Amino acid sequence: MSSSALAKPSSTLFRQVFLAWIPTALWLAMIGSFSTDAFSSVHTGTILMKIIHAVYGPISQQAFILVHAYVRKAAHFTAYGMLSCLAFYSWRTSLPGRLRWTFKWSGLALALTLLTACLDEFHQSFVPSRTASPHDVLLDMMGAMFAQILIASFTDQQSAVSTQHSAP
Repeated sequence: MSSSALAKPSSTLFRQVFLAWIPTALWLAMIGSFSTDAFSSVHTGTILMKIIHAVYGPISQQAFILVHAYVRKAAHFTAYGMLSCLAFYSWRTSLPGRLRWTFKWSGLALALTLLTACLDEFHQSFVPSRTASPHDVLLDMMGAMFAQILIASFTDQQSAVSTQHSAP
C-alpha cells in the first residue's frame, strides 16, 4: 500500500474535524466582538431606541430601560446557548462514538462555554464602557444548559423513534 493511501483516512478525519470547528470558532469570535465598546449598553441602547421608536413610537425612559435590559440579557442567554450547541456538534465530530448523544460531548460543550463566559467577563473588566458581572456568567451558563437539555431531549427522542420504526 502506498503512503498516500494510508494518509488519506486521517486527512479526511482531520478535514471533518477542522470543518466541524469552524462554526464554533466563528461564534467565539463573534462573542469576542460583543465584548467590546461597540456593544456597550450606550451603543446598543441608541440602536434599540431607534428601532422601538420606528416600530412602536415613543416610550417612557423607564420602559426603555427595562426593555433594553431584557434585550441585553436575552442576548446573553441566546448567544451562549448557541455556542453550547455549536460546541456540542464540534465535540461530537472530534470524538466520534456510536451514540447520537453522550454526556461527554455535552460536558465538554458546557466547559468550553463556561471558559468563554469567564474570559468574556474578564475581558470586559478592562473595557471602560463595559461592566464585568458574575451574574452574566450564570445567565450564559443557563442558556448553555438549556441548549444541552434540548439537544439531549431531541436526540434521545429521535433515537427512540428510529428504534421503534426499525423494530419488526
